Amino acid sequence: MNGREAERKIGVALGGGGGRAFAHLGVLARLEEAGVTPYCLSGSSMGAVLGALYARDPRADRVIPEILDFFRKSSLLGALARPNRNDGLHSRRGPLGRVGKKLATLSVAAAVSLRRGLRTLHPVARAVDALFPGNGPDIGSLALPFGLNALDLTEGRVRDFAEGPLNPLLKAAVAVGLVFAPFRHDGRDYADAAPICPVPVTLCRKLGAEQVIAVDICNPLDRDHRADTGFDVVRRILSIQSDLLHQAEIAGADIVVKPEVSDIFWGDFSRIDEAVSRGRDAAEAALPLIRALAEKGA
Repeated sequence: MNGREAERKIGVALGGGGGRAFAHLGVLARLEEAGVTPYCLSGSSMGAVLGALYARDPRADRVIPEILDFFRKSSLLGALARPNRNDGLHSRRGPLGRVGKKLATLSVAAAVSLRRGLRTLHPVARAVDALFPGNGPDIGSLALPFGLNALDLTEGRVRDFAEGPLNPLLKAAVAVGLVFAPFRHDGRDYADAAPICPVPVTLCRKLGAEQVIAVDICNPLDRDHRADTGFDVVRRILSIQSDLLHQAEIAGADIVVKPEVSDIFWGDFSRIDEAVSRGRDAAEAALPLIRALAEKGA
């Protein structure tokens, strides 16, 4: 018993999205101000990191300023702007444009064909070491019931974790495939589960939630697609597959809160305050539905 058993069991599922994920903090802050206290949290990728920090100390007015202060000051994360889709490579048409795109694709393929990822050291994993030293606490010991997911590359399935050492499991959750090398834990290789299950609604219900608010910060599927190369076709197929799985998971939520953060690049941590503000706005707009859900569960 954590003192919340008698309260309405509303869970919040936090999606992955790198720098966009800070919108979750705005949502959690606005919910808390409105008197809607989460019974449990689940998270994927960066949503898992921020969810764990909140679950450890579920007081938005205290913990969110501390989180933002850490990431503002951290030298571990860069400020990467969204790539300009109108740059010379993407806007160039004709034979020269196709050659340029093929060369760019080949350079990425060559880089990963001999390595486990484009980069070895994940800056968010280093931030996890600073936030949760050593193995960190056990997930089951946090103040709120909390769970995260990671893609088990060894067994070929998404695994949910509601107990176990928080530090290595968070590192497994943020190991973005292709960009970063898989994270090895307990003899298995793990990667970010966001391409398969970016908003873990089902996990939230496993933790005991009777109603689930899903905070979805995934970018919508691009409907203006060009397939200039076979690589483009394969990438498109994978994007469609990921979107279908995502929509199937989201359908299990009672309410979906969707902050407008699509213009924030996932690798850009310079706009975290803006993301928080947009999360608050999205939660504010959804409050009538959220209050009705809370009253229904009372």
